[in-house]
Amino acid sequence: MGFNNLMRGLATAGFAMLTVATLAQPGAEAGNFEILDAVVAVVGDGIVLESEVEAQVFSETAQGRTVTETGRCEILEDILFSKLLVHQAKLDSLEITDAEVMEEIERRLAYYIRMFGTVEAFEAEYGQTVSQWKSEFQDPIREQLLAGRMQATINGQVRATPAEVQQFYETTPQDSLPLIPEAVSYSELVLQPAITESEKAEVRNKLDSICTLVSLGKMSMTLAASRFSEDPGSKYKGGCYENIGRGQFVPEFEAAVFETAIGDLSPVFESDFGYHFLRVTDRRGEQFSACHVLMSPKVDPVALSELGAVADSISASLQNGSLDFREAVLTHSTREATRNADGVVVNPRDGSTHWGLDELEPNISLLFSTMEPGQIAAPVQLLDEDEQGYWAILMLDARHPAHRANPLQDFSYFQNAVESKIRNEQMMDWYNERIEEIYVRIDEPYAGCEMSMKWRD
Repeated sequence: MGFNNLMRGLATAGFAMLTVATLAQPGAEAGNFEILDAVVAVVGDGIVLESEVEAQVFSETAQGRTVTETGRCEILEDILFSKLLVHQAKLDSLEITDAEVMEEIERRLAYYIRMFGTVEAFEAEYGQTVSQWKSEFQDPIREQLLAGRMQATINGQVRATPAEVQQFYETTPQDSLPLIPEAVSYSELVLQPAITESEKAEVRNKLDSICTLVSLGKMSMTLAASRFSEDPGSKYKGGCYENIGRGQFVPEFEAAVFETAIGDLSPVFESDFGYHFLRVTDRRGEQFSACHVLMSPKVDPVALSELGAVADSISASLQNGSLDFREAVLTHSTREATRNADGVVVNPRDGSTHWGLDELEPNISLLFSTMEPGQIAAPVQLLDEDEQGYWAILMLDARHPAHRANPLQDFSYFQNAVESKIRNEQMMDWYNERIEEIYVRIDEPYAGCEMSMKWRD
């Protein structure tokens, strides 16, 4: 764990400290809790409870990691640093709004529901209702958000220049540079059948029923989203999007947002993505926050099977040279994003056209393993991120051999490394200045811990 891990955890607001500062944790049986409230450390005006350390130990072990005594010391050091950030944030009058706290609570609750499977399983494991859990978590989460905001204030905007990237590369031993695995670039022609009216009606009726349950208070928006929504970007965040500027979402969605009163539910409406209903949580000028549930009609398996014959016909024309692949994409492909890019598939990870073989669907990776650049594969049936079936004709555009990382081919890798280094240096400079002025005490059983930073004389 240690300082670098703490930096990454705070910077990304991830789940590294998901359970820190809870006063109870699951026991051997559902509803069996042990209260651990002994003070084990003090940082400024903040205290560290044994329960905070134990909660983080539980989080680590739940993820399959073994926590040694050294690991417990590292966990304590991470908590100490977070408390130091919170202490300074209060001195600097930084604030976290109630809305921000509730948004984070909903996000984490959705994560837990996904992990345990159901709301009932979550409540059984923690021996608390969802409402009780939310209430207990407000203060700890406010502290974590405050620590993250303090870190952001200290670091400001960090952007590595090309010169800094080059210097980092030149001063890094070549044998310590990572080996970048083989990658490929490819293009696609996608064929997906149209959705029938009966399939649309079935989905709309189901969503109408869910919307009614939410409106009557018989189901929360968080539960509705985690159970039924098919929007991967918000499903496990209570269906919520925060502080969105007008013009970023499809017109139908934004029309519903600006026609619905804050706190109210919209009627079910249709967009290119399927059917939605939403609740507006905030709206200020051209910015808004809203939570929604999305359900999409499914492709008819029979229609999908019949479309295979069309894919075979196009493939035959491509193979005999009577049809050019790029022209075929413009004429036949039903996936707008790649059709408008001549079929080229962009990796959302970094915006490049390079795909590691381990990033691709196994069927696609296996297909490319035996192909040469410029070769076009026979049609293959695949599933998209919404589990919708489609036919694809794929062309391997290029192979990029495995190589040692270098700025010319892997600029983003080096830029991220340099920026992380700069942020860590800034934080250490800040820590060294502040630690001389802050009261710190570490009690048993952690008084003998060896730590990476100087917390005591």
